[in-house]
Amino acid sequence: MSGKRVTDYDTIADDYDARYGLYDYAGVRETLLGFLGDHAPLAMLEVGCGTGHWLAEVLARLTPAARLTPSPYKGGDAPSPSIEAPSARLTPSPYATDDVRSPSIETRSAKASAERHLLAGVDLSAPMLARARLAAPAARLVRARAEDLPWQGGTFDRIFCVNALHHFADRARFFEEARRLLKPGGGLLTIGKDPHVDQDSWWVYDYFTETREIDKARYARVRTLRGEMAHAGFAWADSLQADHIEVVRSLADAQRSGMIAPSFTSQLTVLSSDEFNQGLERLRAADAAAGGELQLVTDFKLYATVGWV
Repeated sequence: MSGKRVTDYDTIADDYDARYGLYDYAGVRETLLGFLGDHAPLAMLEVGCGTGHWLAEVLARLTPAARLTPSPYKGGDAPSPSIEAPSARLTPSPYATDDVRSPSIETRSAKASAERHLLAGVDLSAPMLARARLAAPAARLVRARAEDLPWQGGTFDRIFCVNALHHFADRARFFEEARRLLKPGGGLLTIGKDPHVDQDSWWVYDYFTETREIDKARYARVRTLRGEMAHAGFAWADSLQADHIEVVRSLADAQRSGMIAPSFTSQLTVLSSDEFNQGLERLRAADAAAGGELQLVTDFKLYATVGWV
């Protein structure tokens, strides 16, 4: 197989959140909330929101007084949320463009208040968005491509993207869209791996040997991201280490917890059946050589890149 591998999240949506029970991602959480600031900005968008895990974290951060922007439905509760076909139009909204080719998921109306917030999430996978609706029911969820975001320019104060940028078909186009949607003084945060530094020690790379080179094709170097942001019109960009994931588990424990499965991480999801089975054979051989006491090491860093308008 050659070229950039694509993860089919429709097939693994039900199992996706298992990773949050295995890794804490405390650094990611701190980096994201620090980016949003002590007082959450009025309009925030997550691109590649998946099952809504990070939207829920942001919602938990908002104080009760910081009510979310109400749904455009008038006179009471909105209809039950649904996911429509990609050709459907967004529900009329002051934030949507006039010519939109992607559908939305609307939540129940939040009470109006003097200080209103818009928290929105975008993903291409309908099953992932269905789970996001449960995790973050107050967020405005939209099915759309990262390269074609259905809002007018200057809508958002902050845009963030956690462990999703490597899935986008056209990263440069996404950066242009993010720049278009940000208000003056707004910022874009991306968080993800940089396998090009060759400092990660991860059992996935060790035993499923194709995954390291696959990741190098999917992920850009951090310095490349800064350059692409500048090219898209961001005034300046910076990078920092967001998290350091360090976990050691026995193979037996990893099997019990569901880690040895294609749905555990996109690095395994994109493998062919033959590639995945070959990796299983390597694991079994290594475990036999270790007398049934094989330890799987996870030791990798996640990097944040921030661009400001």
